[in-house]
Amino acid sequence: MQEVKDITIRLGAAAGDGIQSAGEILAKLLSRSGTYISTFNGNQSAIRGGHVWFHVHAGTHPVYSMGYGVDYLLPFTQLAYDEHYSLVNKGGIIIYDPSAVTARDLGADISQIKSPFLATALKYDKYPIMKNTVAVAEVAALIGLGFDVVEETITSQFAKKPEIAKKNVEAAKEGYGFGVQAGVRKALKYSDKRLPFLHANYTFSIGAVAAGCRFYAAYPMSPASPIVHWMTAHAKKLGITVFLGEDEISVINATIGAAHAGARAMCATSGGGFALMQEAVGEAAMTETPVVVVNVMRTGPSTGLPTKTSQGDLNMMLGISQDDFPRAIFAPRNAPDAYDIAVRSFDIAERYQMPVMVLLDFQIADGGYMTIDHDFEPVDINRGKLLNSDGTDKELHNGTWFRRYQLTPDNISPRPLPGTPNMMYVAKTDEHDEWGHDLSDVLAGLKESVLMREKMQEKRMKKMEQLKAEMKAPELVGQTRADLTVVSWGSSANPVREAMEVMNSSGLKINALEFSDIYPLNTQAIVPLLKSAERLMIVEANYTSQFGGLLRKEIGIDIKDALLKYNGEPIYPVEVERMVRNIMVKEVESHVH
Repeated sequence: MQEVKDITIRLGAAAGDGIQSAGEILAKLLSRSGTYISTFNGNQSAIRGGHVWFHVHAGTHPVYSMGYGVDYLLPFTQLAYDEHYSLVNKGGIIIYDPSAVTARDLGADISQIKSPFLATALKYDKYPIMKNTVAVAEVAALIGLGFDVVEETITSQFAKKPEIAKKNVEAAKEGYGFGVQAGVRKALKYSDKRLPFLHANYTFSIGAVAAGCRFYAAYPMSPASPIVHWMTAHAKKLGITVFLGEDEISVINATIGAAHAGARAMCATSGGGFALMQEAVGEAAMTETPVVVVNVMRTGPSTGLPTKTSQGDLNMMLGISQDDFPRAIFAPRNAPDAYDIAVRSFDIAERYQMPVMVLLDFQIADGGYMTIDHDFEPVDINRGKLLNSDGTDKELHNGTWFRRYQLTPDNISPRPLPGTPNMMYVAKTDEHDEWGHDLSDVLAGLKESVLMREKMQEKRMKKMEQLKAEMKAPELVGQTRADLTVVSWGSSANPVREAMEVMNSSGLKINALEFSDIYPLNTQAIVPLLKSAERLMIVEANYTSQFGGLLRKEIGIDIKDALLKYNGEPIYPVEVERMVRNIMVKEVESHVH
């Protein structure tokens, strides 16, 4: 037996064969044995057929992405075998059922074990899907897990169906025996400590509710749908109103209405749905209504690849609606990060009375679970200048109307709840004066109205200067000084971090700057970090280096070395390492010449 620090396992089959459930059971086995996990669900938008796969990376230390290659491959179909055998590491193992898969001669570096998954499953039940249980149990034995954790996990998985649980445990016992016969190959150091895992859709939902979100609106759209599933499941217990609209236009307007009425409100969608929300986001900006909008990115344009990952919607966030207006944009790097950013998003939305947008993506949301080794701290809710008492202050009240959009030294106006006595005002999407009355129609172009338009636009936009100062600088990961600094944002930080650890252990000097606060950029904090780097490289999952373009536009730094991936597949650490090493070789060659 070889004790290792991390293990990668991949299962592949057709859609409808239960691979996601099998992968999640495997992840539970490992997380209940004290190991950190990171997963990825390589699925398709098909109910049955095609090809899907589920990848689990487990380690004795925190793991962030899919790791390097595949140590254990379980292909349940010929297509799965043919697609993934080339990824198996030296010393790796392929476990397959010869009734479904014809193996290739892969040489002595890779072991191949024949196991009768289907025939074993049919001994215990007429449904062939139980072959997944047999296979997972065999892998559990091969990586040195005890059968007690296998039995417990399967029993809990089918807790509401005890007869099915019993059959699965019996089938698993036989599959586990196959692994025992083959002998433990690679194993981690296990413990009794249980480490929970969630994906970013769920942790963002938890953070939102902790921050006081009590209204959620959605039109279900992959890969944002798990947010509405979570919100609906917990609505009654947590006092959340969940609204399912007929389309994304009704969703964003319902969210704005709830926020205007005083609720902390949020909606979520993917890129195609967000495209429909854009005009209404401008409405929230003009009426200075605090809303949080989540875009869980997938590959586009148009319908694109609905179940594949991307970081291609940043430019849309920066250019939404018409004209200039204040907004904040965040991009959590992983599941724990998503909780913290959810809390900050609601806080900033209310204090600055502006829309806040959050960019998740399939890789860390619907596509990937991650260990939560993170304390969800209690939240202090700051609602800013929200008023709920009688507003008879003569400066704010003219006998009839409340000065809702007052020009103030900090550019943030008092915000009363609708229906509060003596605080009646107009909230219009037209440009308006301090009371909310129109400047358009008969007043447009008159000197006094022209001046007020200037003051109102300046008031809204100057909030961004204040917000800049509290936006966080990127996290510097690794040594302070390095030969190359890799810049990333959102989920692309995860493969970079894993690759950096491997490269630094081999003698290279690499560090990373991980951005999660995307806009406005805190230039005062960022510029010194970027300018002090010996050399920069950027990693992101889009074609045009959208974040690189933002850095160039905002602070004048052009990062020429870029790893850009736009085929819908996740970024792998080995791809980051390969490019870094190529850059370092060229650097050495340039000095030689």
